[in-house]
Amino acid sequence: MNKITLETESYLVEERGNERFFPFLEIEYNETIIYENEVPKYYLSFSSELESANGFGNWFMEELQKKGNDLSGFIVELGKSLNLNWDVFYTGFGEIIEDSWNSEVVELIEFNDRLIEKLKTTPQHRV
Repeated sequence: MNKITLETESYLVEERGNERFFPFLEIEYNETIIYENEVPKYYLSFSSELESANGFGNWFMEELQKKGNDLSGFIVELGKSLNLNWDVFYTGFGEIIEDSWNSEVVELIEFNDRLIEKLKTTPQHRV
């Protein structure tokens, strides 16, 4: 599985202990981050990287269109079908603690057909 490394920032969130919020302000309009259990885990790019010899990009875009282009809803549903808690939004959001900014390097797994196949065939659907 290919991995993507992003340099980003994080902030502490009130009443979430040491859990950090990653806004990923540096990503482009055609990119998104998929969170698993509130942790940024996968990188999805709506570019030529999404396409593959197996037609994953076409399948993904067709399914997304069937869902009314609701990316969050589609990702949540796809995650549930694999027994995973996915979303494109950090849902544990709250007040950011002032002066808690941190520079971060985050390694994410590229979201593609190989990942989906691995998730489908891995016991307990864990990578």
